[in-house]
Amino acid sequence: MSSERRVDSALTARVKAFALEELGADLVGVANIERFEHAPLLMSPQGILPTARSVVVMAIHHPDACIELGGLTHPQEIGPYRVQYLMNQRLDEISYRLGLWLQARGHQAVPIVSSNIWRYKGYRNLTEHFAPDVSHRHAAVAAGLADFGYSALAITPEFGARQRFVTVITDAELQPDPLLDPHSVCDDCRLCADTCPSGALTKELRGTSVVRIEGREYTYADKNLWRCSWGEHFDLDLDLPIPEQVDEAVILDMVRKHGRRGGEMGCCLRYCMPEERRYWEQSYTNAPRRKRNAPTDDEPNRCFDQQVQAIAQRQGVDFVIVQGPAELRALGLELEPFLPGGTHTVTVGYHLKQPAGADPAAWMRKYQREGAAYDITRLIERRGYDAVCCSAFPEERLQAALTGVLPGRRVETATVVTTAPLPATSLELPVPAAPRGDLRQQLELLLREHGADLVGVAPAARIAALKPHLAAFEGMRCLDAVDQSAPFEPYEPQVAERRLTVRTPDDHLHGAQSVLVFGIRLPAAAIERCAEPPAEAVGPYAFAQYESANALYRMGFLAQRLVEDAGYQGVLSNDLTGTGSVVGNPRGAQPDAFCNRFEAVAAGLGRLTKAGFVTTAEYGPHVRFMALVTDAPLRPDAVVTAPLAAACDGCERCLQACSTSAFNEPLELPLDGLLERFHPIERTRCDWAKRYSLIGEEGVNYLGWDLHVEAPELITSEHLGTALRQQPAIPKYRPCNFESCWLACPLTRPVAAPVAG
Repeated sequence: MSSERRVDSALTARVKAFALEELGADLVGVANIERFEHAPLLMSPQGILPTARSVVVMAIHHPDACIELGGLTHPQEIGPYRVQYLMNQRLDEISYRLGLWLQARGHQAVPIVSSNIWRYKGYRNLTEHFAPDVSHRHAAVAAGLADFGYSALAITPEFGARQRFVTVITDAELQPDPLLDPHSVCDDCRLCADTCPSGALTKELRGTSVVRIEGREYTYADKNLWRCSWGEHFDLDLDLPIPEQVDEAVILDMVRKHGRRGGEMGCCLRYCMPEERRYWEQSYTNAPRRKRNAPTDDEPNRCFDQQVQAIAQRQGVDFVIVQGPAELRALGLELEPFLPGGTHTVTVGYHLKQPAGADPAAWMRKYQREGAAYDITRLIERRGYDAVCCSAFPEERLQAALTGVLPGRRVETATVVTTAPLPATSLELPVPAAPRGDLRQQLELLLREHGADLVGVAPAARIAALKPHLAAFEGMRCLDAVDQSAPFEPYEPQVAERRLTVRTPDDHLHGAQSVLVFGIRLPAAAIERCAEPPAEAVGPYAFAQYESANALYRMGFLAQRLVEDAGYQGVLSNDLTGTGSVVGNPRGAQPDAFCNRFEAVAAGLGRLTKAGFVTTAEYGPHVRFMALVTDAPLRPDAVVTAPLAAACDGCERCLQACSTSAFNEPLELPLDGLLERFHPIERTRCDWAKRYSLIGEEGVNYLGWDLHVEAPELITSEHLGTALRQQPAIPKYRPCNFESCWLACPLTRPVAAPVAG
């Protein structure tokens, strides 16, 4: 039998088409796994997924004006460079979606987070500081997209350093792209070193790092990452005197003495542009500009306008408004402060009803509208014009003018400033159209189009009827701790005790008739490989925790709008009954595996396991759920009566895996003729581990933390406060925890042993 690698060229083409056309990537490359043979095993694709055969790397472009005008007066006055935060969210979305796309086609896939999940000071025999699960920069070079610059940034012939990368590991046999030759993009101009305000490329250098890939040797400066991260990560003022030697102790001392100024626009990125692409225009910016194609015509055509409208539609915004010089003068708006030579604006936005209660989707709408502005900016650049998004454009001035025909609604906008001569449009906002046909059918179609894997409906009364049977939760003690100190300073907890109240749909929306419940999968390989050797990585699971929640909010908001357009009200909830909790996560506390479990069972989407989380017929327990409470009378689903958790019979691995003994005596829960039996959890004990990171073997020890604080028999506010003060000052900001009971379940990881016990 031949050992020659047989690649799937057709699948490779489909992967790239999906990434470019559907996900909006600007660049896509593929590396075979052999190109990572010299990578440290603990931060390698093969260490995370031993069956991996390929690595897909995608990039999205930093808009040129955001780089050329960002950090113009000071590296810590980043201006439109704040687009990087939006770009990280977009990269997370496309990584996650490609991972699920590959899984749906029968391949294992582990999507890797864009940033902010690191092992700060190494782990086991891994000596690298700030070590990610997989280095996107190295993966980009291995996938033939980039060369290494002197600064260690991955730079491409198309954009120089002006892109960000993300990676998906898969066992699919994809066609690798040819490598770029070392030093074929970087011309060693050393502008990065000359302009670095922390001196990271001129001081404390340890020589040269060498990366070997298929007989080629790529090199870059081996810098002190503590020095590099002075402003970039720790937000220390770059105008402070920086010591000749910088390490963790110096960083912590300076944070304690001087506090934080703010994030930095890395000058290594700002000033990096390959010789073939760079030119100078000192009247515009003190950074090199990027050569682009000249504008293809004097007046963008209808195709261009349709592309703009398509972007807006894809991101779910309600309107696109274009304003020219005359219209902007009438509004008293000048564009020169935001973009030299700017003449027009493109504004996208929402017109919204006032929320019935809390507005949990507000952050998501900001991402969606700014994401649409970002995509429009890139489209305009491809036509040869200048454009900037995420600037300080006074949105409120424009919003005040958008009175239109929709009284009683508020407006949210994001604006692109550009030199493109676009035809101006009216300020009148479109009237939302009522959905046609069966509302339940329309909602399910919408949700599945945007990524929902499961959709069901429960009558509100069915969920309300559960409350008397959930007495074990009513009045349960909960301890909510808030860190009063700043990031990178010792934990200073403020702990408040409260009593849990089981909620019903009517508590969220008076007059509730229905609860729409929808779920999205977690990537199976990311779960099954969580904390498993050789890499022992928990980052991919932590990423799946928060990106699944993000995806549910994105699609939930669209469902909420559809309900409103039909004349009803809708309120989103990631934990309707309030009987779930949260997990410590680098993106802030995220809903745990127990959120919306009763709601999902009531909507006919699954059954409860012995530990009390949901398993489904289609995806087992690999699903997270969101609920939309509405006064619309939607057609309900029947509960599932078929047994889905047969593996629970005689198995107690979930209960045994709990390091804090949080499971109480079993509880019976009747539901429309179905009788569920599960073990409720004592909240304070469960939170001790997964919410507050105090049992290191349930997540954070795999990041290099050395933390294990036994939970006392009765956990008080004082106990929790004392324990939290033991968290390390730097890593505490970005914990990665998991639900050990959930991971130990044979339904979740059929061949894996319990992670903790």
